[in-house]
Amino acid sequence: MFSITVPLLLRGLLAALIVGFVTSSIRSWVDRVFLVIMLTGVVGLPIVQSIQINLIIIALAALMALVRQRKQLHGAVPPGSHEWWLITIPAFLGGVAGRVIANQIRPTILLGLLGVYAIMVGLRIFIIKPLSEKESKAHPSWFIPVSLGSGLLTGLISAGGKPFAVPLFNNAMGHHPQKAYALATVAVVTAAWTALGTQLVLALPSWSQIILALYEFVLVTLVALIVQKFWTEKLAKIVHFTIAPILILVGIRFLFVALR
Repeated sequence: MFSITVPLLLRGLLAALIVGFVTSSIRSWVDRVFLVIMLTGVVGLPIVQSIQINLIIIALAALMALVRQRKQLHGAVPPGSHEWWLITIPAFLGGVAGRVIANQIRPTILLGLLGVYAIMVGLRIFIIKPLSEKESKAHPSWFIPVSLGSGLLTGLISAGGKPFAVPLFNNAMGHHPQKAYALATVAVVTAAWTALGTQLVLALPSWSQIILALYEFVLVTLVALIVQKFWTEKLAKIVHFTIAPILILVGIRFLFVALR
């Protein structure tokens, strides 16, 4: 465990400033895997605690997304609809399974998984671009494996998997980019609260973890909301192609540390 100290809060402030800027610039309001990387690499927390703290943060971010985007989400994926069930049930199961598995494996494996994920996200930014809506779409049953994968990633490393779920719903299945974003958001919101609930059953967080999670959530949110006022497409592109190589390099570093 760790104690809340001034140096820790200052490092946390630096992490929040960076993550808040990135969050708003690329409009990734729920999926905060970049914060796990910062909590581990900058704040200096062990990977297990970084993931557990980030679970609290993404659960709060998911709640905020439901409030801010409720009209868009309800319009794209009405609660109780066939599509909604095909997303929420697998995401729920994945969130539970991922958290249970994460509590059974070594921290070095989690660090290695985070490294691989960071590398893949970096490559995804370079390679995959959004496409327009297709007339013929994949069968809705394909929602199941994508949502299950999103849930597993959320439970394992508190990464919602939206960088991959969105292109799968869009590029692979043919849905409009906005619909794809809504589908992925529903999966992450479900998985985030499920994974956090599972973690609370397995082990309650310490007061230090709760305080740091609230501290980071508030700071990241405030920075993101401020940056949103100056958001432009050009800024989004610059940030995308700036963080992509950083994610790849950090992912390689985490992978090497895990394999040593």
